[in-house]
Amino acid sequence: MESFAKKVKAEITALNPKIKNCCLYSFLYGMTFASNIQNKHISIKTTFVENAEVVHEKLSQLLRKNENAYLVSKREILISSDVIRFSTIAEMENNVFKCQHCREHFFKGLFFSCGTINSPEKTYRLELVFSCEKHAKEIKDYVSKLGIVFNLSKRNEKIILYMKRCEMIENFLALMGASNAAFDLINFKIKNEVRNIANRATNCDSANINKSLAATQKYINAINEIIRLGHFEELSPPLQEVALVRIDNDDINLVELGKKFSPPISKSGVYHRLERILSFYRSLEEK
Repeated sequence: MESFAKKVKAEITALNPKIKNCCLYSFLYGMTFASNIQNKHISIKTTFVENAEVVHEKLSQLLRKNENAYLVSKREILISSDVIRFSTIAEMENNVFKCQHCREHFFKGLFFSCGTINSPEKTYRLELVFSCEKHAKEIKDYVSKLGIVFNLSKRNEKIILYMKRCEMIENFLALMGASNAAFDLINFKIKNEVRNIANRATNCDSANINKSLAATQKYINAINEIIRLGHFEELSPPLQEVALVRIDNDDINLVELGKKFSPPISKSGVYHRLERILSFYRSLEEK
């Protein structure tokens, strides 16, 4: 079964054939933003081989035009280039982001290279893994201005930006144009909420049933003990009638029990008569 993370990355790398060069550049800058750059060589590793091949196909023409080498070997993408001239988002906004879709493609590239997301069937969590703490904090600050909140932690010498709130994950998916994934996440959330409501209702019904059964058994035990001890005739005729109907119908509620009488007795009328029988039994216990 295809993972949710893989579906997201498949969506964000399905780049339009007519995509503008400025958006491709933005995607490339996003891919490299989380990595350390040494001697103009950038290594990006991914478990999503198919997506790496798609990205290579879309970017290869652009990179040839700019005399850059772009190689893909199994799970590793190697960029040997001086194309990375801008190191901050502010610089990219001024020099790379040329149209309204560039920022979206920047975050697509960023998530493709360093992002992962859990299956919403299990838990809500999205992560971005950085080699450079400065860049991690810059992303954190940048998206916070858009109302998207990341938490920051460190793991195995890497800087982790993560979020666990479903609404925030939806917003981040929308930010990078992964609308199908965002809708899938919303649908998962709705299903989970409906399931939780159904479970709570079932638990509540079970609790009410158990409570009702316990109350019924309490009265039946009292009536049987009164009969066993030989005190049944001491009850008034109306109480004797209720007692006999109750022990003969131990699986119905008080409303249905009241309908067994002629004329019918209200729920409260049945309840008060049973309580008087219970009080009579307790008085016998005290003697």
